[in-house]
Amino acid sequence: MTEISDKNIQWDALCKQCGSCCFEKFEDDQGNILYTQTACRYLDVVTRRCRIFERRFEINPRCLKLTPELVPTLRWLPPDCGYLQPSDRRAVKNKNNCSEKKRGEGRRKRKQTGRTPESENTQT
Repeated sequence: MTEISDKNIQWDALCKQCGSCCFEKFEDDQGNILYTQTACRYLDVVTRRCRIFERRFEINPRCLKLTPELVPTLRWLPPDCGYLQPSDRRAVKNKNNCSEKKRGEGRRKRKQTGRTPESENTQT
């Protein structure tokens, strides 16, 4: 168990705690990612850090657990995300340049991606 715990600690240490993945995102009908200004209720929007980072999955079951397998598939991560490997950064940057839109520019919202914001009903 210590080996697994050490790997989790090393993985979490890669996170820059920029808060980008803590904002609600949607994908429109064309596959464009639409970024909102709606943050997770546990994100301190001033410091852009999670107030419950160490216990985020325990307290907020809707928090998305980023893994080495999942990270390269996520188009909404910022190119400088600490979890991305250099080759992943190039791929994400290219995807973002092709399909990124700001809030309200897309057509109908299709599906939500990433972490869920304040609408969750979990309590601390």
